[in-house]
Amino acid sequence: MRDVEKCEIRISGSGGQGVVLASIIFAEALVAEGYHVIQTQAYGVEARGGASRGEVLYGKERPNYLSVRQPDILVAMTQQACDRYLPSLKPEGTLILDSFFVERLPERQTGRTFAVPLTKIAIDELGKPLYANIVMLGFMNGVTEQVAPEHLEEAVLKRVAPAFAEENRRALRLGYEKARSMLNK
Repeated sequence: MRDVEKCEIRISGSGGQGVVLASIIFAEALVAEGYHVIQTQAYGVEARGGASRGEVLYGKERPNYLSVRQPDILVAMTQQACDRYLPSLKPEGTLILDSFFVERLPERQTGRTFAVPLTKIAIDELGKPLYANIVMLGFMNGVTEQVAPEHLEEAVLKRVAPAFAEENRRALRLGYEKARSMLNK
């Protein structure tokens, strides 16, 4: 995997999409890689349907601030999240959009943008939209190669009920395969 000096990630969407859980899982995978990690989260007033985000700062050295300022990677699971957080993304940063909910795709001059129907993949392949956050984690790691896939899978399996382990393992794999196929085009 990549050796990263410092990286900021913001995963954003609405309550109920699992963006905070996804950021916690990714932070735990980064810890398994040996990085110094800070994970924070924020919720809207409404638990379900309100704005929600999870943030991860990590690097070889301990981060010296506690919140994401200019993300290197921005995931927007809703149009509102894209509109709100896109201005803070580093110009050369990576933008990942759930095109199931983000209909107005931004035009960017630099950086990489991936519009992927994460929620549709979860519904079509796993029967439920609740796996979209895990599909997203597999996709994000597939295009950025931040952590070893086995560390990400271990972190996912530590956070989900054993009865849902296989579906989550499959969701992670679906996201990763979608990323690899998009990069190979």
